[in-house]
Amino acid sequence: MPVHRVHDEAVQIVKQIAFVRELIARAAELLELPRPDTFPGRKTQEPFPQEESRYGEEEDHSLTP
Repeated sequence: MPVHRVHDEAVQIVKQIAFVRELIARAAELLELPRPDTFPGRKTQEPFPQEESRYGEEEDHSLTP
């Protein structure tokens, strides 16, 4: 095997190692992200509706007298 061919193979190996390290770094970044919420019907931005009493008024559920 000629010397220049060995050098070419070494260069290719270095390139492949760099590529794999980049993939591993990107995968580690993705694994650090929080898990996405995949429930399609969830509405987290809307406030809970106020409960109405039997008399049509909103009830106050606070703990203050």
